[in-house]
Amino acid sequence: MMARTSTAGVRDALVFHALFFAVAIPVALNVEGNALGIALMVFAVAYNIALPWVGHWRGHTDWVQLWKFLLPLSIALPCADWMLVERMGTLTFPDHGIPRLGGAVPLYFMGLWIMLLWQVCWFALATPKPYPVVAALSLGGFLVWEWAARPMNLWHAQNVLQVEGFAIYPLIPEMLLAIGALWLWQILGKKHYAQQILGALALAVFYAGALSLSLLWIG
Repeated sequence: MMARTSTAGVRDALVFHALFFAVAIPVALNVEGNALGIALMVFAVAYNIALPWVGHWRGHTDWVQLWKFLLPLSIALPCADWMLVERMGTLTFPDHGIPRLGGAVPLYFMGLWIMLLWQVCWFALATPKPYPVVAALSLGGFLVWEWAARPMNLWHAQNVLQVEGFAIYPLIPEMLLAIGALWLWQILGKKHYAQQILGALALAVFYAGALSLSLLWIG
């Protein structure tokens, strides 16, 4: 089992994310169309460069290791969205001029998933009971994310049960995804990186299956 995160690591993570999103959110809210797509691509790349760099600079090796573990998961997760667009017909992404995975999912989503997953796992590890905390943080975080997607024109749910414009069925699978990420990190965090990649890919497949079942049961 991985050790809990340090107080300094939590403090530095809070400062880093506060500064990053203080820049990213106002920009994303004030641009549209292709400019929004370019901004999201830049922020996705910038986050995945800045996070490990700052972690290395501040001496948080476990910070960098968690990022390294979650990166292949973040890269693989848009395949589940691809399924929702092409096979389920429950999701659509506005055209922001960015190349798409399978012609369906903008490539910047490969770098966006990690922005939430890293935070909920890292901060949960700072608590005595990380699994209830990661469940609560992820459910709240994905709820905000789903709610904000439509006004920010990031994606739109369609042909499913919705509340205030966002779909209900992804919330439980997203929470299970975060719990699974934390669980695998605690099991595989000290293993060879190839094992970590395989675990991350297996979790992405699990998430796609959980989405399918949730769609079947909740709709």
